[in-house]
Amino acid sequence: MENENYEISDYSFLAEEAIEKHFADINILLLSGKHIDQKYYVPYTVLESYEAQWKIFYRNLYRLNLVADIFDRSRYYYLDFTENEKGKLNDSSRNRELTPLQTLVGLTLLDMYYQRYFDEEKIIHWNDIKIQILESDHQEAYKRILLNDIRESYDEKEWSEVHGKFSKTIDNFDKLGWVEK
Repeated sequence: MENENYEISDYSFLAEEAIEKHFADINILLLSGKHIDQKYYVPYTVLESYEAQWKIFYRNLYRLNLVADIFDRSRYYYLDFTENEKGKLNDSSRNRELTPLQTLVGLTLLDMYYQRYFDEEKIIHWNDIKIQILESDHQEAYKRILLNDIRESYDEKEWSEVHGKFSKTIDNFDKLGWVEK
């Protein structure tokens, strides 16, 4: 059994060639909120190979938990930022909350994702989003929030503004690793 004090201060795994070569990429991905799965093959493999050591590293130095989880039959890693605690990243200059619009876009995309739950590829196009806005059970709320008015039709300028809002939010979600654009 390992000595707990030894475990706390043993970061020798960081000197391994693969870790030295990919540390910055892995650390930036995780601290920016990304989930690292097999599409990030090298960082994923390095995390998997030294999983126990990485968990100790993030718990002791950042006060965060490195979590290995499975979703949609795929294993992935992420740092657990609990609702009330962000470890040593709790400084407000290092994080921000979603805007109401980003929350709406996120929930809309999540709803559309689950509508495609059994599809192998869960690809959503702008026309799918437009149909969701016009024909879903929440169409009146979408129209009121996104288009400022409930009508039967809208002009291209209005749709362009809504498309811009979704596009900007999806770009932000892509940077976080929540969606793939």
